[in-house]
Amino acid sequence: MKCALQVITPVHIGNGLKYGPQEFYTGKTKDGKKIFGRVDVSRFYSNLDDDLRDKFIHNLSTPEFRLDSIKEFKRTARKSVRYKGLLKIDSSEVKEVSEHIKTLDELYIPGSSIKGSIRTALLYEHLSGDELNKISQAVSRKRQRDLKKIKRDLKNIIDSFFASDGRDAAKKNAAKKSIMRFLEVTDTTTCKIPELYSLRVLTVSGNSYSYKSFPIYMEFITPKKKLPKRKLPKRKLPKRKLEFEMNFTYNGMYDRIGLGNKRRLVNPETIKESLYTFSRDYIEREKDFASKYGVRFLKKIYGKLEEKNSPDAPLMRIGHGSGFLATTIGLRFKEDDPMTYESIRKFKRGKSYQYEFPKTRKLIGGRIPPGWVKVIFNEE
Repeated sequence: MKCALQVITPVHIGNGLKYGPQEFYTGKTKDGKKIFGRVDVSRFYSNLDDDLRDKFIHNLSTPEFRLDSIKEFKRTARKSVRYKGLLKIDSSEVKEVSEHIKTLDELYIPGSSIKGSIRTALLYEHLSGDELNKISQAVSRKRQRDLKKIKRDLKNIIDSFFASDGRDAAKKNAAKKSIMRFLEVTDTTTCKIPELYSLRVLTVSGNSYSYKSFPIYMEFITPKKKLPKRKLPKRKLPKRKLEFEMNFTYNGMYDRIGLGNKRRLVNPETIKESLYTFSRDYIEREKDFASKYGVRFLKKIYGKLEEKNSPDAPLMRIGHGSGFLATTIGLRFKEDDPMTYESIRKFKRGKSYQYEFPKTRKLIGGRIPPGWVKVIFNEE
């Protein structure tokens, strides 16, 4: 099945690598847009003459060194560029940038990330009361020495939900019998131009909010496509769509391993419904959070996201900044079983505090929640 992700708010999925101002230069386009160029350091070094090489090595030992700071370096950097992107921040403040996952220096969203978000939504929507009770019992163990057993029990409960029947829960091969093996999700098509934004951490206390001091800098896939030759008003720019395929490889021959009753979970309609319900409830929860702490701009943004979420083309949150509630089934317990939710948060974070959990939100520029995409099924 051909599908697409329509990017609603900027998405970052890291590859574990970071780089600093020693590896990029900045500039402007003819129409005044700020850009950065990520440099191939090996090529850059080989393009320098001997004197500049010595100067470069010397400057690398200086924490404040920036490629922009020396004209000769910047000139050579332009000839050694790996990729270019748009700069949405003051580059003089940047100490470190988290790189987005790429192939051949082009950004994409991995199929494993999409599948992981689908898996969470399916669990949220379809876990039975008995399975929720088992989770509640597992995380309520108080003794510290039980942590390994808690993790093992939780894994078995989740594996058995997707496996042939509950009897597989205690078996090592439960995951191998998972219905999710028959849901194949490809990586998306690529995006050539990253945008560099700051991510600020909003935190709440009492009935108000504030920001942590130090922003985080990251590359993002953004909602808007590149400007066409015929310039359009900003609001009319086409939304970026990243194509991918979702294939359902299950057939009747696999009924012999007892997965027939789980087949419905990898049905496109079930996936749509689960994504829609999870996003609906999550968005409602975030609106309540914003109201409680007077974060009016955030409530307004989530109101707009609520309008975009639909049963036929549901929203999904993915990547960095998604947070505890978007990547776990904690939301199932938050309202209905506060005691279990308290145990889950202590188990996941190993600490407790008086106020909201989670009490922080990572926001682009301190305002926009990252990672929201619309999932479009059967894209022609």
